[in-house]
Amino acid sequence: MKKLLSIILSLVMLVSVGALSVPVFAAVGSIETTEPVTKNKIIPQVNGENTSDVTFEWISENPKQIKFTYTGDGTLENWDFGDLVEGKDYRVIDQGDNTITIELLDTSFNGDIIANAIVEDEEEEEETTKKATTTKQNTSSTSPKTGAAAAAGIAAMGAGAAILTALRKKED
Repeated sequence: MKKLLSIILSLVMLVSVGALSVPVFAAVGSIETTEPVTKNKIIPQVNGENTSDVTFEWISENPKQIKFTYTGDGTLENWDFGDLVEGKDYRVIDQGDNTITIELLDTSFNGDIIANAIVEDEEEEEETTKKATTTKQNTSSTSPKTGAAAAAGIAAMGAGAAILTALRKKED
């Protein structure tokens, strides 16, 4: 009976350690092998406030060309690109009703680009009631650190070894 109990206990501990150790090694298989593309961080704004009403699209990498589109309800008056100076840091390639395409003249520029759409709102009250909350999606390719799972697995394995040793000493 004692041998059967020790075998069952050993199998339960083995399964427990195996199940807890799998998440520890999950990050090993998910390592990316491609080089990340370095692009400027673009901060879309409407009247100086961060928003999702301005979208952007990279047209080319070198020279860096970016197309911005305003998709909101107000009337687009103009575009402002923060600290960038037109003619020195960027030039306008194309401009439509709610779109603008710019080309960065200094291709080594790696700072943030603020794309601020200057918009005339028809009703300011609507803007305050429609403030959108955005959630940041986790796009990381690595799993979270799971040291607690590994520690629990090692502790269970140690407890099992201690019980088996005690049972064997008792039999002798």
